[in-house]
Amino acid sequence: MTGIDILPVLVANVLLGSLFLLSGGGKLRDFPGFVGTLGNYRLLPAALVRPAGAMIVLAELALGAAAIIAVPLGSQIAMLGIAGLLLAYATAMGINIARGRDHIDCGCLGFGAAQATLGWELLLRNIALATFAFAVFALPFSARPLGAIDWISGIGAIAAFALLYLGFGQFSASGLRGKAVVR
Repeated sequence: MTGIDILPVLVANVLLGSLFLLSGGGKLRDFPGFVGTLGNYRLLPAALVRPAGAMIVLAELALGAAAIIAVPLGSQIAMLGIAGLLLAYATAMGINIARGRDHIDCGCLGFGAAQATLGWELLLRNIALATFAFAVFALPFSARPLGAIDWISGIGAIAAFALLYLGFGQFSASGLRGKAVVR
């Protein structure tokens, strides 16, 4: 073997690719809402918010699809793009948190009942996901045929990580962060 096993790479591709497809799809479903959220960050001139929003949606959808479909080389390039976008999002969040503007919606996955306001935990989540994506891009891996145990393990890992991510999202949106919970 000349690198890490292909299974963790495939799991990462599916997880991050799906996350970006869901995120881009949510933004596309309510594009005016996303453009409003992007404008609330106050990082772009008003005339550039809508075109930037369109570019973000297209980038998320393209990178998400490439991460899942274009294995192995295309998915590694997609992981580099995903890492870059996640770091750009973390930077935008950090600028607004530093400005005291943590009350705005993060715009992470779309615009429904589970909106989350900016916070350090979201910024750190994006940095962690970017680091994960960059590791998948940078680390060499060795391809091999997948067996039944690989498929079961991969599906289990995807399900476990997806549940953890959803749980984190619910925690972030619940308004409990930073507050002591008394039972």
